[in-house]
Amino acid sequence: PMTELAQGKRIDWWKLIEDLRRSGLSMEGIAAGTFIPKSTLLGYRNLDAEPKHADGEQLKQLWLRRMVPPLPTQDGSVRIRRNER
Repeated sequence: PMTELAQGKRIDWWKLIEDLRRSGLSMEGIAAGTFIPKSTLLGYRNLDAEPKHADGEQLKQLWLRRMVPPLPTQDGSVRIRRNER
């Protein structure tokens, strides 16, 4: 599936959240779409905190609904919004 990551790749949560913000969502909108508190999202973005599995899955699913894979990893992959394809 498209959400599979190569072994050893780590999702860059800061980039993932920034992609969602650039796609038009506020931090409040991301929180509402994932049921993750805004303060927790800020920790993922600003403190390089690793989300719990369930939170990570919610963020990935919201990202996949709004963006075009591949998921952002720390290798500097490039993403585009769905409506720009």
